[in-house]
Parts: sequence; C-alpha cells; structure tokens
Amino acid sequence: MTEGMPSIRASIVVINHNYGEFLATAIDSALAQDHADVEVVVVDDGSTDHSAAIIAGYGDRIRAVMKAQGGHVEAVNAGYAASSGDVVLFLDADDLIHPDCLRRALAMLQPGDSKVQFRLATLDRTGADQNMPFPHFPPNFSADDVLRGAARSGWYPWTVSTGNVFVRGFLDRVMPIDAKTVYRSPDGYLSKLAPLYGPVRSLREVLGGYRVHGQNAWASSQKTWSADTALRWLAFDRVLERAFVSAAQTQGVAVRQPLLRSFQALEYRMQALRFADPDKRPPDSRQTVMTDAVHWLVELHPFGWPGSVARFGWLAFLGYAPRRLVERQVRKARTQTNRSLFWRSMLSLTRKFE
Repeated sequence: MTEGMPSIRASIVVINHNYGEFLATAIDSALAQDHADVEVVVVDDGSTDHSAAIIAGYGDRIRAVMKAQGGHVEAVNAGYAASSGDVVLFLDADDLIHPDCLRRALAMLQPGDSKVQFRLATLDRTGADQNMPFPHFPPNFSADDVLRGAARSGWYPWTVSTGNVFVRGFLDRVMPIDAKTVYRSPDGYLSKLAPLYGPVRSLREVLGGYRVHGQNAWASSQKTWSADTALRWLAFDRVLERAFVSAAQTQGVAVRQPLLRSFQALEYRMQALRFADPDKRPPDSRQTVMTDAVHWLVELHPFGWPGSVARFGWLAFLGYAPRRLVERQVRKARTQTNRSLFWRSMLSLTRKFE
C-alpha cells in the first residue's frame, strides 16, 4: 500500500496523566511525523501537574481533550472518540515515536488488516537507550503466525500501546472499551483481540521508545520488582482471556480449549507461588505449572526448540532452586533497565536458534 499511503489519514492520540516531565517530547515526536496526513489528539486525564500549560502551548497544532480523571481506559476511549483517522496510534505521554514511524508502519498495511506493530527501544528517565529493544519478533514472523499462536494460546508477541497502529475498522468493532470489565491496560485488550478481526503485521524495526522511569504500569527495575507485579498481571490476564474467548466465538474463529498457557503466564504463576504472600497466592502448584509448561513446550514452542527448551529450564529454576538465588536472578533477568550483560547475552543466544 505504499502508493496509497498519502490518502491514509492517521491519528496519533497522546494519553497523559501527570507526565508533564515527558509530555512535550511525546507531542513533538507526534508532530514531527513525515507522513502526509496526521492529526494529533492529546487527552489529559485530570492531571494535577503542569501538563495543562504544556498542552495549551501547542494551540491549534493539536486537538486537546481535557477531562476529569477516569483512568487509562476511559482516556483511550475519549481519544478514540475525538480522532478521525483511518488508523490510530495511542502514544503514551512518557514515550516517543521516530519521525518515520507512521510512514514505515503504513507501508506494511494491507486491506482488511487490524493492526501493524513494531518494536520499541527501552529508554531510561533521561531518554538514554538501554540497548534492550522489545518485543522480539522471530524471523519471517507473519500474520499467519500471529493468528496460529493466538488461536492456540491467546498470545503472540505484541508490544505496549505506543508500538501499535490500529486500523479504525477494527477499533470500531471493539470500542469503546467497557472500563468496568477491562479495568486497565486497554492496549493489552486491543492487541489480544486484534488477530480475531484481521491480520496483524509485525515490523522488526525499532520505530519508537518506551521510557522506564519507576512509575510505569508494568515495567520494573531491579529495585521495584516484586511478586505483586506477577499477581496483578495474572489477575488481568484472566480478564483478557475471557474477552478473547468471547470475541473468538462472536467472530467464528476456532481456538484451542483450553488455551495453552503463554510463557509469561507460566513464569508469573511460578513467581507468585515462590514469592507472593500465602494469602494472596492463586490456587496453583509448582507441579501444575510444570505440567502446563510441558504442553506449552511440546505443542507451541514459540521460540523455536532451543529457545523454548531454555525457557522451560528457566521455569524449572524458578520453581525449585533456592529461593534467595531465584529472587536475585529474577531481579537481574526480568527488569526493563540495566539488565545484566550475562542475561542479555543468554537471551540473544537463544534467539539465534529460532
């Protein structure tokens, strides 16, 4: 669709709540796009810092939506309602996108697609690149691969909000999002459902930056990691799974019953069992997690056999190695900033065999 790109109107919806420290960088990156037809909508969800003054300073270069605080989901709903583009990118106000982001993403777009996704650099608070781009898309990762993985496990490699360009035809069918049911992470909800409504295209290029600063909804550092992260993720994963199965039935897409557990779900289940307070742990056992991991390994092995076997070994380590050793390595291996050279090297090595 490269020849048709100029006719595609794109909306970048900046979602902000008390991110005045980073807001101008996000808006500037949206306004700097080299795609021909872009509107920038900025939703402020009841900020109490200096965000309002920053937004006002852009005048009619942006469309401002100032609303009372209602949470991330309601802010995304408001931004979607205020936008008019054929495609929509929801840009978190602490992130940024590169000037060629939309042009590169739209060049991949095909009729009937639900979204195009791309990788993001991990940035620290100052904007310094941490050399940890994510997510990892396997070589030749196709829309068929996305649907195949989603139909078997409800999961495929997807990125956070900023790394997705959603097609309005898809959004019109699933929005507005019910904020009472999907109480957080609207980007996870949209990405989870996207393959059920049309092909998902994946770009391996890094086209933006995700900033880790200590107040992110999901990202953690070695100092901020805790078992509560795993518990929050597992609770919300159950919400997304119910939504996914319901949408699959509506769309007539056959999915595995029961769905295979994703590696992330298996990992967080094991973390919860080892580190969460006993009264907070879900009903589960290490043996059950490892049994589910065997099914994941045999039926799915999404990281290729060597990479998947290595991750299976990691799960066994999480479950049965001494607790102090496990905690120390989890903090080093599963953080979004300052990951040790050893763990970066190990992850890179496993990906070479995919």
